[in-house]
Amino acid sequence: MEIVYRTADERDIPAITAFVDFWLAGRGLADNVPGSAHDYFVPAGRHLKYVTKYTTVIALVENCIIGWSVKTHLGVLIHLLVAGTFRHGGIGTELLKRQDPETIRSKMDQAAGDPAKFYERAGYARAPGQAQGRKHNIELFSRKSL
Repeated sequence: MEIVYRTADERDIPAITAFVDFWLAGRGLADNVPGSAHDYFVPAGRHLKYVTKYTTVIALVENCIIGWSVKTHLGVLIHLLVAGTFRHGGIGTELLKRQDPETIRSKMDQAAGDPAKFYERAGYARAPGQAQGRKHNIELFSRKSL
């Protein structure tokens, strides 16, 4: 199985929206697909912004998206998602490596799992200070100093 990584463009938005909705907005729960959750909803219009103004990298197998990541113009990773059926295979690590963010902004109370250990293993540490967001569930991670 060959995994292709590439920068997304506007033609990818329908497939990205379907991927994110399935894994994060609860569409996979009806079929009891492992790794699917009801954690977050990204409006289609926001995907347009991600693809045209930010750096959006996708991972594909046989032209199907199995991973998605978004880094802002300020270098902050705001999304990284791997299909539940493809987790623990290095895809998230490769997406993170390709994005190479200085900072990661991550929601920590996800039904799909807490990503903190993943980011820490990749060389990032929680930034000091209180959690952000309306629900105080968003943490910042920054690259560990050597």
